[in-house]
Amino acid sequence: MQRMRRTQIYLPSDLSAALDHLARQRGTSRANLLRLAARRLLEQEQAGEEEDPIFGIIGLGDAGPGRVSEEHDRVLAEHRLKGRSR
Repeated sequence: MQRMRRTQIYLPSDLSAALDHLARQRGTSRANLLRLAARRLLEQEQAGEEEDPIFGIIGLGDAGPGRVSEEHDRVLAEHRLKGRSR
């Protein structure tokens, strides 16, 4: 088993009760749920650092509903030109 370090945190009563309820449902401890949540947070943050640059084009188009999929080349070209004029 991995060596652990004690950490003390303060939780609002409602959050503490909800974690206790979920722990009982899952047959685990509140501490285990908090460790799981901490691991997931770190994984999400690390994944964000390595995000594919292609995701940067999401939401660029404003050609109206449904038109960007048909006119994607024009939308991307317009965005590229806007970036150069700044």
